[in-house]
Amino acid sequence: MALASDLLRETDQTVDTIARKVGYANAFALSVAFKRLRGTRPSDHRSPKPARPSR
Repeated sequence: MALASDLLRETDQTVDTIARKVGYANAFALSVAFKRLRGTRPSDHRSPKPARPSR
């Protein structure tokens, strides 16, 4: 899962491609496991976090 996390952040590969590289059959299987272990979807993990508005 650490490798999948790194690939999501550091590459523009599709979730399906990353899933297959790390041993999952497809993007759905990776997404289920990723959310269970990390608490977020792979696509959300990849997205940059929005900046907090300054006060």
